Amino acid sequence: MILQEEPIDQTAVIQALRDLLDKDEQYQSGRILGSMCTYPNEFAQRLASMFPEKNLGDPGLFPGTARLEDEAIKMMGEILGSGSVVGNMTTGGSEANIIAMRVARNLRPLPDPEVILPETAHASFFKAADFMGFKPRILEVDDNFMIDLGDLESTLNHNTIAVVGIAGTTALGLVDPIDQMGKIINDFDPGIYFHIDAAFGGFVLPFMRDMGHSFHPYDFSVNAVKSMTSDPHKMGTNLIPSGGFIMRESVYRDGLGFDIPYLAGGAIKHFNIMGTRPGSVVVAFWGLMKHLGRKGFREIVSGCWENTKYFRERIREHESYLNVVVEPIINVIGIKSETRTPITEVDRLLRKKGWYLGLFKNMEPPLIRVVVMPHITRNAIDAFFDDLESILKELHG
Repeated sequence: MILQEEPIDQTAVIQALRDLLDKDEQYQSGRILGSMCTYPNEFAQRLASMFPEKNLGDPGLFPGTARLEDEAIKMMGEILGSGSVVGNMTTGGSEANIIAMRVARNLRPLPDPEVILPETAHASFFKAADFMGFKPRILEVDDNFMIDLGDLESTLNHNTIAVVGIAGTTALGLVDPIDQMGKIINDFDPGIYFHIDAAFGGFVLPFMRDMGHSFHPYDFSVNAVKSMTSDPHKMGTNLIPSGGFIMRESVYRDGLGFDIPYLAGGAIKHFNIMGTRPGSVVVAFWGLMKHLGRKGFREIVSGCWENTKYFRERIREHESYLNVVVEPIINVIGIKSETRTPITEVDRLLRKKGWYLGLFKNMEPPLIRVVVMPHITRNAIDAFFDDLESILKELHG
């Protein structure tokens, strides 16, 4: 498309956008079952629209916005076990994980660096390996999708710069034994950087724990943990994109940041990969956290968990054809085929009917993932199972 010479009336532009964006799927339809994002909180949307010019790439010009970022990071740190943290809002979990790997490399500059990753680690760590030239050492998972701690012990070596643990795995929402991993790491070498990817679990696990659920310690309560990733744009219901890189204050060193000397607001040092960063997203998230409080986030998580249990019960009606891969511990469900019909075929037919799940065809077993986010209602779940039943009849008679 070529940019035309003459202006176009705003009303016509809006109509053109509506026509084009009508092709996009909508979270509010309830048919997006495989995404870890959701429709952003409307109060957060309103706050962001009030302050569109804020640029955290130049915090000297926007010190109030920079303070809100610091406070938002500390609030996230408190949720995750420590208020003595520093960090930055990011574009999401990928950027936060890449930042963590850069910090690990710079704190331990070795000629042949290695990072130990669970098999369930997010793709962003492999991007970081490509960018930075470290070698990923993969820990395979067992039939319960848990790492073997003995494998961690035997894989640690003098080239290890970092170990990654997951609190809310991408496919199944599981939590690594982070407390036990931390003990093994500290016994071997407490200087090794231990980073926890809680991009999804960071706004789920603390509130499920408030509700009486128990998990392995997964956060800053484990003294070996140096930093964490947690995404406000997932279960935090903030605007997309917004992530968080959160690091213990005691780990911070002046040499870890990038020096930016030429800004209008004065020289700064920052961790982020991005330069210009939208402050409006930070303003929105600070306001959202203050508005909701722990109780509000707990209510969001509780609603999703109740719907997760309902979804899981509906699967029981079809257990001769489909079943869960593991029992869900948070609002993530993996579904596998119990027949010769591959789960990829079930996914294909669901997509034909307008349902969008996550397909993990290279896992063993292959699975489709459902993430029961705030936009998923009981009515949407019932509509999904109506279509699933018709698909199963088509496949199996």
